[in-house]
This record gives sequence, structure tokens and C-alpha cells, in this order.
Amino acid sequence: MSSIMKKIVPLGALCLLASPFSTVQARPSAGACPAGHTIQSTLSTGASWSMCWEARDQEGIVLSEIKYQGPGRSPRRVLGEISLSQIQRNYDDGAAAEYLVTDYGLGGDHFIPLNSGDCSGGQLKYSDGKAVLCQTQKDIGLVYKYGSNTAVSGKALSLVSASQIGNYSYTLDWRFHENGTIEPRVGLSGSLDRTSTDPNFAWAMQQDGRGGVGFTDNYFWRMDFDLGSRADNDVVEQITSSLNVTRTKRSKSISPLGSEAARNFSPEVKRFWRVRDGSETNGVSAISYELVLLNYDHQSTGANGESWLNHDVYFTRYNACERFAVDNSTAGGCGANVNDFVSAQTLNNRDVVVWNRLAYHHLARDEDDNIIGMRWNGFKLLPRDWHSRNPL
Repeated sequence: MSSIMKKIVPLGALCLLASPFSTVQARPSAGACPAGHTIQSTLSTGASWSMCWEARDQEGIVLSEIKYQGPGRSPRRVLGEISLSQIQRNYDDGAAAEYLVTDYGLGGDHFIPLNSGDCSGGQLKYSDGKAVLCQTQKDIGLVYKYGSNTAVSGKALSLVSASQIGNYSYTLDWRFHENGTIEPRVGLSGSLDRTSTDPNFAWAMQQDGRGGVGFTDNYFWRMDFDLGSRADNDVVEQITSSLNVTRTKRSKSISPLGSEAARNFSPEVKRFWRVRDGSETNGVSAISYELVLLNYDHQSTGANGESWLNHDVYFTRYNACERFAVDNSTAGGCGANVNDFVSAQTLNNRDVVVWNRLAYHHLARDEDDNIIGMRWNGFKLLPRDWHSRNPL
């Protein structure tokens, strides 16, 4: 009998094992980073990153007070906090949606303990006596190349944790590059936990036509931008490059988002967003970071009328109780999902939070019997005008 028929733990049964809803709010309390939770890493070009890490029962690893320092420059803060705030799973056969972060949690007992073999050449970080985070530096190849004699290679700070939820494992890999780019990604692996002989929902993997039921994971990332020295003076701008009627030219337009909003990317229109500081500059232009969506080919709206799946990115004003993109606690009048977070509050020169959604549809293949090969999904935060010239 095929191994896809075996189950480690039925996902639904894990509700009995889940931690109670945490009272932790989105941003850690102000103050120094706890002992053993500071990360400082200088890369090959002299660029460096510093931040604080925390292990939570729901989100797993959460990073805060993230600062980047270009070679010979002063450090500047980029993010107050970043986390994977929800994984919503929808099965193709119409089964009820699951909210893996709040129903089960990526942290606590669901952390997969790491060992020295998982962190070769790096440093293990511990929470409650368990190694839950690996800090290493990874070779990334060329940082830039010009002509035949000018080329610079570099490294990236890599922070990796892993979680097991039922049959599935999720690996979080945060990469912080020499040039200031931040690249969070999540890898899916494990073993299939739902099978069917219905060809409408499953890819036949056995002689009797049985296979794994397809599913879509929606990954919601929460990013509290606190650019520079102040957390409350950031501005969101939409940059659009539109074709003219003859499709021979593209015209650029920049429009600030005056109030909280939900938006969609458009490969045709070439639309993207940046968060810039309201006062600090590189000496010429306002410092900012732009959101670059990867793996967009799987992006889709939900099949069950979920309003929060109708958009790719949400821009809201910081609210401590807005912690999870979906299945959020409504205690104290907070919204239940990111769609509810969007209201008429102004965003201009405020503390801005960006919620980024990426979807991945998994239709099992024979190679996924009995272990699913790692499938990565991620995005980039790219510095725009952080320096007046290439810092490397």
C-alpha cells in the first residue's frame, strides 16, 4: 500500500493540541532585546544587519527592530516587526478552510527541533531549551557585475526555523542581503494527509486512481514598517507605469495612499508600492522600501467568498490588536480579518503596516509519494533610494 495512505496525525485532530489564543499583541513591549535574542551579522562587503528575535506559539519566529547598515554608513531601522501572520488552507474538494497559524500554531510544540547538521557552520538559537532557529551566512553569488574586470560576490544572513503541523512541515527562511534586500520565504514539504479517487480533486497516483487532494495555501505576511528614527511618519506610495494607446511608451505616475487600502498587483500595468519615510533622506531622495511579489503565477481569489482573498496587499495603520491577517481575535472591537482592518484612517505620516498575501496551489504528482519535495514561496523588500549611490 502506498505511503500516501498513511497519516502521521490527522490535521483536524490537532485542534485538541493547539495552544490557547495568546494575549501577546503584535509588537513586543518596548525595551532592550532579551539576552540571547539579539542577532548581529556583518557580511563579506562590510554591510551588516541587526535585529531581535522571538519565538511565539502562533506565528513561530517573529523578528523585530530590524536595522540595515551599508558599508561605511550609519545603521537605519527598516522594520519594527515582521511575521508570517497566517496560513489559510483551502482544499480543492470544498472542505472547510483551516487557519494553521491560529488553529494550531507554528511555534511551541510544533517547532521541529534543529541540530548541528541542520545548521552547518552556523549558530543555533534556543527557546525553552529547544533549538528553534539557525543563524548562518549563505553565498549568494554576484552582487553586481560590470564589464570583464568588475564583479562583486556576496553573502546573505539566513535565519531558518521549521514547524510540523500534522503531516506537513513549513520551513521559514529569512534572508538579509548585502545590498539591504530582505527576502522572506516559506517552504512546504511533508506527507499528503488527504486522498481521494475523485479525478476532479486529486491527481491519480495509484493503480486504483487514488491520489492526494489538491489544496491552496495562502501565506499572509505582516510587516510593521518603522523606517528611520521615527515609527509614526511613514508614507505609502503607489507607482504605476502605464502603456499609452499605441503601446509604445510607458508613463510613470506616483500617488500617495491617503487612507488605508487594499490593492492588487498587475503584471500588465506594472504597478507596485513603496513605503517611504516622511522626513529622512539619503541626501537627495526620501529613503524607502518597495514590495516585490514573487511566485505570482499561483495567485488567485478564494472560492468561498472570502473577502480577504480578493486582494494581494493591504495597507493599514498600526493597531496592536491587528495581529493575524485572518481568524484574528475580535476582543476589544478589533477586526476579524485584514479586510476588516481597512477603514478610513489616514496613512500619511503614520505608523504603516503592510499585509502581503501569496498563494500556492499544490496539485500532487507521483514524485510527492511519499514525501513532498520542498516548494518555496516568497517575496522581497527592496531598498529604493536608501543610499544616494550603490553602497557596495
